[in-house]
Amino acid sequence: MTTASTSEKVRQTIRTSDDRVFTTRDVLNSTPGATRELVDQVISRMVRSGELQRISRGLFSRPKVHPQLGPLSPDTQDIAAAVERSIGMPVFPSGAFALNALHLSTQVPAKPEFMTAGPSRTIYIGKLPIRLKHASARRFRIKTYIAQLVIEALRALGQGQVTEKTIKTIRDTIAKSDRDVLRNHIGDAPVWMQAHLRRIAAE
Repeated sequence: MTTASTSEKVRQTIRTSDDRVFTTRDVLNSTPGATRELVDQVISRMVRSGELQRISRGLFSRPKVHPQLGPLSPDTQDIAAAVERSIGMPVFPSGAFALNALHLSTQVPAKPEFMTAGPSRTIYIGKLPIRLKHASARRFRIKTYIAQLVIEALRALGQGQVTEKTIKTIRDTIAKSDRDVLRNHIGDAPVWMQAHLRRIAAE
């Protein structure tokens, strides 16, 4: 296979991947016959052309483009998927990350933070440091990302701190289909949270 055809194969791997956030290693592992040098070259050209965004060294995303705002930053679910591929176990966003993702806080954690059933530690995806914090295995019974996100956001706010504005903001942020999914996980949440979740998930 020629270098030109392998380069095109690398580009197609990136363009057709289900993963919006990926590492150089992800592309290398998914493109038989490609070398690390060639993958780096193709990715660099795609970054220069604007087709890809560089999040940090070795970590990239295929940006979604908003008609008014232009390229959008990758969301937490895309980054979580990259973390899961790296460590080989499920993760979900920390409370601070969930609050920001649901527009309940404008503060962005300086270091992306996710909960894991494994030990607390810092890993690197490309050159981006990711903080992993241990959580009980019981919290991983919830397999749906949006339910995890909402429950962790409410947990971070705390009992007695969930307001009418909180409920409205979450309802306005998530899709109707997400509310349908959330209804199925109300019983998995702490008891104090369940009434709030019913209101968020209401038709």
